[in-house]
Amino acid sequence: MGLTAVILGLIGALSAVMGIVTAADVVAPIMPQLTWTFWFALSGLLVLGAIAFAVGRSYME
Repeated sequence: MGLTAVILGLIGALSAVMGIVTAADVVAPIMPQLTWTFWFALSGLLVLGAIAFAVGRSYME
């Protein structure tokens, strides 16, 4: 589950970067529906998923 947390965290960070790039109008949006709010919401969900996978690794003894 640690690898899943790392993957989700990296994708979440890349989504945040894409949101910043879209908000700053550095490049034209790929699709008009993918606004900066979409990218930041997706980033938040992915980072929360990464946290859940990282915390869920604990085992009961």
